[in-house]
Amino acid sequence: MQDFFSGVNQNFSLMEDPVDMHVQMNYFETSHRLREEFTEQDMLARKDELFSSHLSVENKKTLLVQMASVPSPEIYRILESYSKAPDAELESWAKMALQENRLLLESHLLDDNQVFISTGLGGKGNKLRYFVVLFYREVNDLQPFQQKVVQDEMNYVLQRYQGELETLKFKNKYSTMRVVMPLSSDIAKTFSEGIEECNQFGNFLSSNFIVTNMKELSEEEINEALSVNNPISDDDFPPID
Repeated sequence: MQDFFSGVNQNFSLMEDPVDMHVQMNYFETSHRLREEFTEQDMLARKDELFSSHLSVENKKTLLVQMASVPSPEIYRILESYSKAPDAELESWAKMALQENRLLLESHLLDDNQVFISTGLGGKGNKLRYFVVLFYREVNDLQPFQQKVVQDEMNYVLQRYQGELETLKFKNKYSTMRVVMPLSSDIAKTFSEGIEECNQFGNFLSSNFIVTNMKELSEEEINEALSVNNPISDDDFPPID
């Protein structure tokens, strides 16, 4: 990721809203399969169908993909209007269509191809969002002063690398964070440093951690990772896909 983003110019579009990766893949596959030449007039003639309660969800999916492929300000305004109050089943699909159309429209107007970056957790500005799990060396709640250390030191390290701590939750065996980091950040280095800073006040965090930009892991998924090695060992903690 570092190598890729270091070579990306500023002409990129980042999907900010979290969208399930399965929905994203389904959308891109559908978009590729339906890639045809649709005119602005064709799509404008069908705009009322998008807001109609009589058109099926599957047909609306197709229509959204078709509209998204037309770089037109008027089409963009229609997609934007629909995305503000979409059918419940199509909320994420509408976000994808709006994002694709924005990208095509900007590329068309600027005559410059742009890079589209999307992850399951989305981003903020020019930063990606990550879900992080920190494991305790002892399986019990952190003391109040330890919680304060984690909050202060992680904030300190994240700010050093232009990151931002959005949420921090303390559990019995682990803590979870949602953070945003610049595209070219060295993620492993950032959180390793954060753990080292915390451990200067008692060595209570394991050096192992989980970072993903795919989704927020459930309690069951995190506990499954914990159960593989019990107690947690810094030497043999397994990789998590």
